[in-house]
Amino acid sequence: MAEVYDFLMQMDAWHWLIIAAALLVLELLSGGTTYVLWPSAAAFAISLVHFILPMGWQVEWGLFAFLTLVLTVVGSAYIRPLLNKGGQTDLNDKAARLIGQSAEISHDFINGAGRVRLGDTQWQAVSDTGDNLKAGHKVKIKSVNGVTLTVVPA
Repeated sequence: MAEVYDFLMQMDAWHWLIIAAALLVLELLSGGTTYVLWPSAAAFAISLVHFILPMGWQVEWGLFAFLTLVLTVVGSAYIRPLLNKGGQTDLNDKAARLIGQSAEISHDFINGAGRVRLGDTQWQAVSDTGDNLKAGHKVKIKSVNGVTLTVVPA
């Protein structure tokens, strides 16, 4: 126990920088969740404060805990959504990226079912309204269910 107390008494700004760097590496290894980013930022802030105004280890650790809490709350509420590019969560969801796109009917719809061309691919489609749509008309993709698109007239 005396060794821990001695270590805490001898902590300086460089120790806080090492803690910040270690936490930053851990953040990078965690896949960018930002949960370890905030304690890393707090440790970096403590190192800067310690360079200017050395404090006792109790104050430093208390300030570290306070900054970690504040940065985690503020970061999760305001900064993390900005890093998420405005809420775009369909990066690896190809079906979700199809919604809202325009397509052209390639085969007439019979009983509300037909085929549409989107890019260079033809998709099975159903009409949201159940209408018998004609080839050549434009439709908009409303939803995707497996490999079947639900479309509405554009």
